[in-house]
Amino acid sequence: MKKLVVPAKLENLDKASDFITRGGKSLGFDEKKLSQIKLAAEEVIVNIINYAYPKGEGEIEISYSQRDDGAFKIEIIDRGIPFDPLSLPDPDVGASLEERKIGGLGIYLVRRVMDEMNYKREDGKNVLTLVKNP
Repeated sequence: MKKLVVPAKLENLDKASDFITRGGKSLGFDEKKLSQIKLAAEEVIVNIINYAYPKGEGEIEISYSQRDDGAFKIEIIDRGIPFDPLSLPDPDVGASLEERKIGGLGIYLVRRVMDEMNYKREDGKNVLTLVKNP
């Protein structure tokens, strides 16, 4: 398992994103899947940066590994406020732009492009697992 820990600041987004993308590339994922993985990871990381630590600074811990079935497993951990992205209802993507509620599209997108998305709160940490099948 490879691991990276960075301060939860926007200037670290590229470093975190590149770390994950390089991992997927090293496991043989094609460009289409790599762009989906990058999109999902960036959405999650930006949400952590913007919302997890309202009273100050914190860190984001990112790790990845390859499962026995060949899938790319990414864990993104923060010690911010408890937040389960799976608790959000899917947005009404059929509604007109004027009728749509603000927010929720990013997590919806993550759910659509990744094969699995799991959340748990453990030892004061938000642990989000994203999986992309080969």
